[in-house]
Amino acid sequence: MGARPGRKLLLATSVAHCTRRLLAAAQSLCERMDAGLDILVPDGGDKLPVTMTDFVQELHQAGVVCTLTCMPDMGPREIVSYANSHECITTVVIAFRDSGNVGGTSKSASPWRKLVCPLVMIEPNQD
Repeated sequence: MGARPGRKLLLATSVAHCTRRLLAAAQSLCERMDAGLDILVPDGGDKLPVTMTDFVQELHQAGVVCTLTCMPDMGPREIVSYANSHECITTVVIAFRDSGNVGGTSKSASPWRKLVCPLVMIEPNQD
């Protein structure tokens, strides 16, 4: 799969919710959208799970443009800000459990409402 230049899917996930199911769903979306993948993970002492490092290696071997970015503070506001400031991000994928306050009754109640691209939430059942 060769991703269309300038199109990326953003996968923002905590280490705790990085399951094979979540990664497979992100890969499937990338293939259907003909897009690369930018993975956003919290910056910290947590070591990346083998599942994620193997996944990134598989994508690189398949010729998929894939980047891994660590972010010190990675709440919904920071993810929205990151996605909105990168024109190449066409869709954001998060684990449902990483979503924070998705709903809300007022516009300011949920930072996700300020996201300029589609948001896909996936239930990251444990593998």
